[in-house]
Amino acid sequence: MVDNLSIALTHVLMAIALWRLLHRDDLDHEVSPRQLWQQRRDAEMTNRDTPPDA
Repeated sequence: MVDNLSIALTHVLMAIALWRLLHRDDLDHEVSPRQLWQQRRDAEMTNRDTPPDA
């Protein structure tokens, strides 16, 4: 009885984890490492070009 309960519990928990992972919004938006690097570089360049508010 305990063996079946522990197996069922672990499988249910894995199914819940899989369900939550598959329904994440960010899974539909794949961003390449190069694109991330370019976005960071562009953000640094704009921050460097703008004068600080004094």
